[in-house]
Amino acid sequence: MDIIKSLFRERLTQLTIAFFLILSAWWVIIFLSKTTDAPANHTFGFIYGGFSLWGGFLGFLTARKWGGFKSTMGKAVLFLTFGLLLQAFGQYSFWFYNYFLRIAVPYPGIPDIGYFGTIPFYILAAILIAKVSGVKVSLKSYANKAQAILIPLIILGIGYFLFLKNYDFNGASPLQVFLDFGYPLGQATYISIGILTFSLSRGILGGLMKSRIIFIILAFFLQFLADYIFIYFHNLYFPASFIDYFYLLAYAVMSLSIIELKTVLNKID
Repeated sequence: MDIIKSLFRERLTQLTIAFFLILSAWWVIIFLSKTTDAPANHTFGFIYGGFSLWGGFLGFLTARKWGGFKSTMGKAVLFLTFGLLLQAFGQYSFWFYNYFLRIAVPYPGIPDIGYFGTIPFYILAAILIAKVSGVKVSLKSYANKAQAILIPLIILGIGYFLFLKNYDFNGASPLQVFLDFGYPLGQATYISIGILTFSLSRGILGGLMKSRIIFIILAFFLQFLADYIFIYFHNLYFPASFIDYFYLLAYAVMSLSIIELKTVLNKID
């Protein structure tokens, strides 16, 4: 409950939630209208991509509070920010193909520079948050070492069986193979680091980081889920489809998790 109360006391949180609810209501109206190529669909696709830009703006504000590149947490927040901004690049280049060029979005293509570029930044952010949370110290325990091995293996295994078990290499270019394997395995990596951090952290900042890490894990998972849904239902995609809504949800939760990292500082000031 403390994390919910602290969130709603923040003006930036109120703005973020209001933005999310307005876009959600708009998405419901479009969904009920059953349009797939109307101006409202494309306008929604353009505006909801701005949520990742909003999250990037919040990230720069939060990183500045933490000292930017001068502190480990500041660097972690900046890497989350860069990841969101790369998502924005992917979203708007994808939208450009759909709306202006009116052609199928190529894969691999320019949008993948943004979408895949998010992954290494999220991995770096997860590693730095783990460092701040004291995971290295707690790995001295044999039980914790077992967790450090099993959790990544389980999540990587899930990624493999969901995406790659029956992979067909015929006709796939080397770049496509790299991306097809890199997307799920890279996302599984930052999710597993996040879960390990939550499991093995030792009450850093009086335990304040524990609940914030849950928020970040949820944001990571929603990003993974949005990409998973897009891969499996890409034939059903159209602007403002249910697929876009999952991306909107992922960006909203990541934005809120960044705000929560700011509230930690408010509590220790």
